[in-house]
Amino acid sequence: MRLCKFVGFVVSMCLFSGFLFAKEIQKDIQVVVKMVGITVEKTADKGEDDLFFNITQYSNLKGDRENRIPEYPKHWLSKQVSSLKNVVLWDGKIEKGESLKLVLSLMEQDFPPWDPDDAIGAAEVNLLNQNGRLKIQWGVPKFEKNNQEVEMLKGGVPQRYIFKGAGSRYDVAFSVEQK
Repeated sequence: MRLCKFVGFVVSMCLFSGFLFAKEIQKDIQVVVKMVGITVEKTADKGEDDLFFNITQYSNLKGDRENRIPEYPKHWLSKQVSSLKNVVLWDGKIEKGESLKLVLSLMEQDFPPWDPDDAIGAAEVNLLNQNGRLKIQWGVPKFEKNNQEVEMLKGGVPQRYIFKGAGSRYDVAFSVEQK
């Protein structure tokens, strides 16, 4: 009888610790940041702009990273971007206690080294995993050399920005989704 009680106790402790471990795993959050849509209001170049997004990631737990969408040498032509919907700019896991800043920069591709790429505008989203709950804060990044004007339209979902740099003007909408 004692052996049965002991085995029952061991089994219940294993199940309970497995439950706690599973609950701890659930504290990580899977997140997707998308460019929901983009509207061209004015292009810098006479015909059209060659566009891409530069995504810079800053994390308090992981290293900093930079990515380009679409990957080089690809780009989007400004006359085609209005058809772009729900483009994934960043997809990843945010660990428990992790604070992640993403800078989403719309760039106009030129031909280096003679003509470097131009920044049209940038949005900033701060993501925080606070005990398994996702906190989101939108803003405008502050750069030392800033030749772009960014207007953040407050209070909307998706979050919209007007980017007015490099002689261009684009209305861009972003969303953050938790998987």
